[in-house]
Amino acid sequence: MIQIALLLFGAEFVRTKARFIAMMGVLWGLIGIAVLIDGLDGVLDFPLKVFGSLLLLESLVTLFIAPGGVGPQKALLFFKGGGCLFVAVLILANRTYSNLLLAIIFGFGYFIFGLLMITSAFVVRYPRWRYSVASGCAQVIFAVLLFSPYPIGYQATVSFFLGSLMIVSGLGTLRVARRASILVRGTSAFELLAESETLPGFKKKPASHPASQEPAQAALPGVPLVVHIWTPEGSAENAPIPRPIINRYIAAVDCHGVISTGHAALELQPSLYISLYPAADIDRSPSEFFRILKATRDNDVPGSFQANYAVESANWCDSDRKIRFHRYNPDALNHFWRGYSLDERYNLTYRNCSSSVAYALEASLDGVLAARSKHWRGSLRTLLMPELWVAAQVRKRAMTMAWTPGLLMDYAAALKAIVHPRRNVRSPRGR
Repeated sequence: MIQIALLLFGAEFVRTKARFIAMMGVLWGLIGIAVLIDGLDGVLDFPLKVFGSLLLLESLVTLFIAPGGVGPQKALLFFKGGGCLFVAVLILANRTYSNLLLAIIFGFGYFIFGLLMITSAFVVRYPRWRYSVASGCAQVIFAVLLFSPYPIGYQATVSFFLGSLMIVSGLGTLRVARRASILVRGTSAFELLAESETLPGFKKKPASHPASQEPAQAALPGVPLVVHIWTPEGSAENAPIPRPIINRYIAAVDCHGVISTGHAALELQPSLYISLYPAADIDRSPSEFFRILKATRDNDVPGSFQANYAVESANWCDSDRKIRFHRYNPDALNHFWRGYSLDERYNLTYRNCSSSVAYALEASLDGVLAARSKHWRGSLRTLLMPELWVAAQVRKRAMTMAWTPGLLMDYAAALKAIVHPRRNVRSPRGR
């Protein structure tokens, strides 16, 4: 989550605040260790009621703003607010049955997510998949510890869970701070996200073509940056079998057994259009689909970038969804595109249309909230936005499995809500 916020705040903010970020990571981790030890020593000093009250307040705020969400954001906010409300009530109850129920909820959640991470890593085999397998195994072990009454005891479930979570997030913050401290002038905050393993074909440009570090207001007045989404259901040639979640986030299968994965593209008129597609159609029959899911080099095929939206839509169909951004950094986007466009390889799960657009969108949002970050209230308000949590969760799922048009649609919608927050101000009459 903090990586996305730093990307939006820009490289200058990251460079000047790297030491502060590191200190906060250390402090957060130390507090987590203290909370964890408090849960293990048998004498619970952790202020459960205070934490439960704060969580209850946060859940009520989330549920209050959830009706204003757009599309899938509304469901995610209701899910988050409802889940936090339920957990807060159990924490405030502080009974044996409530602690046992919390252990079951936390343990079951980590067990399922751990298994999904292990399974997706084995199936997709993206770079660093062994690291994901190890992380998934750690989550499964953590879940077993939460289920077990020994050595922590159910009465210490919250402190054990929260302490472990704080330690992990503190280490993650330190990792971000270390990478932020080595950013030099001429580079961008996008380098915090642009790892070589996750961006094949992306090469850092020479210093003669640096990404702009200027705050990106509306660099091209009246010309929005558009993320085009062709959903699997909307792009299927025949009526798809009704499977709402699978059809939205993975693929749709029509009545003839043909699989449709959808498509995504990014457009900035008049000259930039990012739409990666295999040069020759890939066999997406059920018998071949699981084989080509592997993100291995033997599944790389020649690809091609489409000329523009007009040509692509004329040859196929119009996009189902269009998400427009009026604040973006065109220089940072061009900086990214000059290197990424040199490699036209296509891989269904690792380097596809959706991943290309996701990385391009992140590059284009480099520093768009630089003005907001100059004031601590603006920075804190951004960090507390529920959409930032939504964006982080969607990105985490995509990076541990694969980018799909459905995940990209949710990610772009969450980022737009952060960059273009809705104003709850009544418009004057006549407008």
